[in-house]
Amino acid sequence: MIWVDGHYDMVGMQQRIKYRRTSAVDFGAVDYMKYAQAFGATGLQIRDADETVPTLQKAFDIPGPVLVEVQVDYRENGKLFEHVHEGAIV
Repeated sequence: MIWVDGHYDMVGMQQRIKYRRTSAVDFGAVDYMKYAQAFGATGLQIRDADETVPTLQKAFDIPGPVLVEVQVDYRENGKLFEHVHEGAIV
């Protein structure tokens, strides 16, 4: 499983907190389905929470390696850092 948001967003949030900027955290678009195919694997995608169980069941039924791409949205995670003690982020 690959968590996909196009960025190292959790790293980026920590960089913004500590350095007030980000560096080398943006990937842009990556076609993980083609990546899986290039290595002879099957690629599946989860774009909505309701797709999780049926997609994972399908993945376990496929013989051979399977890469499952999970679209995630970290935009709300900044609120998590509001509750973290300032000294906890190194």
